[in-house]
Amino acid sequence: MTMFKKNTLRRGRDNRISYIRVKMAENGYISLGTAAAALLFAVTGMTVSVKNQGNTPAWAVSVCFTSLVFSVAALFWGWRALKEKDKNYIMAKIGIAVGGVLAIFWILLSLVGLRL
Repeated sequence: MTMFKKNTLRRGRDNRISYIRVKMAENGYISLGTAAAALLFAVTGMTVSVKNQGNTPAWAVSVCFTSLVFSVAALFWGWRALKEKDKNYIMAKIGIAVGGVLAIFWILLSLVGLRL
């Protein structure tokens, strides 16, 4: 019987933690994927809007709104990934960062559009 459980952080001889053997958080993949999709939708929507000089077609507006929804989903899945025990959270942290920046961007852009 060993002192370590199956997926716990392991310490080496010099008392440093080895993150190589720790599995990735499962929800981190979903968080990073939804953040990447949100970024792709944001770039697509903003490109179409700039090319049309602000006269954005309805489908491009829906793509931008989808980007907002996906960025909030990235925040949700990233938060769930951080709740998993003894995992590597790097993908969840990247997903949260990208999703948070995009969500703030869309909220501020909407407020500027409403002139509040």
